[in-house]
Amino acid sequence: MGRAGERQAQASAGSRLTSESARLVLEEVCRATGVDAAGARLLRLGENAIFRLSEAAGSVVVRIARDVSRLPVARRELCVSRWLNEAGVAATQVVDEVPDQPWMVAGHPVTFWRAVEDGPRRPTVVDLARLLRQVHALGESPCELPAFDPLSTVRSRLEHGLDLPDADQDFLAARCKEVAEALMEITPVLPPGPIHGDAHTGNLLGTAGAAVLIDFETFAVGPREWDLVPVTVGHARFGLSGADLDEFVAVYGFDVRDWAGYPVLREARELGMTTWLAQNVRESPAIAAEVALRVDSLRHGDLDRAWTPY
Repeated sequence: MGRAGERQAQASAGSRLTSESARLVLEEVCRATGVDAAGARLLRLGENAIFRLSEAAGSVVVRIARDVSRLPVARRELCVSRWLNEAGVAATQVVDEVPDQPWMVAGHPVTFWRAVEDGPRRPTVVDLARLLRQVHALGESPCELPAFDPLSTVRSRLEHGLDLPDADQDFLAARCKEVAEALMEITPVLPPGPIHGDAHTGNLLGTAGAAVLIDFETFAVGPREWDLVPVTVGHARFGLSGADLDEFVAVYGFDVRDWAGYPVLREARELGMTTWLAQNVRESPAIAAEVALRVDSLRHGDLDRAWTPY
């Protein structure tokens, strides 16, 4: 199906990814690969639709990307996973029994992953700090990693249009341009190299003390400071305790808040989180309300307003 599926993908690259369309894609790819889709559960709908297959189909998670433009990203994820595992970093594994990945269905790249079972204690920021130290200590990656650009997906979402009022869309576009200009002026103090790109505890699975790193679509070569920003945003916006933040800093060994470029990276991070959620404003009134709250807090420079995690 590989090449035929890719032609099909290009013909229908404009298809929107919703919870309903994602399930149709899942059913089609499972039929093609001989995997049982019955009883599959949608775990998350964001940049990808993520399904957990039933135990009858094995311990498998299926990731369905939004459109054909994500095909190079899906290929990179597969490469990074294999690289990290070979280097001894605890990272989610590809289901290599499914050949010719990524598959293409209706314009959506699809990949298959080993499920990681949650333990009795959720992974913590300490697990994240330890894994980031390992990743940041690795040498050059054998994978084709892009240069760091935290606003590339923000720009793409805005260019494709979000279901937001025109005033909000215009504000986010203008702010994105301002932050892009500010990013050109910052000077990192940590040595650059491979970074995860979306390093928060939501991208850890398993149990505290034995966590596994997941989600490699934002892997890039860039400033290590970027990987430290999500935890500080978790403290500022999502209720992470000061004690947890202090422990993260102690284990990693650097407090990014003391660096002059931190405010710029924080705003880039928050723009990304806002536009990411804005893709799903039609999914529920609660999501629409949360997006409105985030845009309003960015517009007014309210750095302390609490956000609801999704």
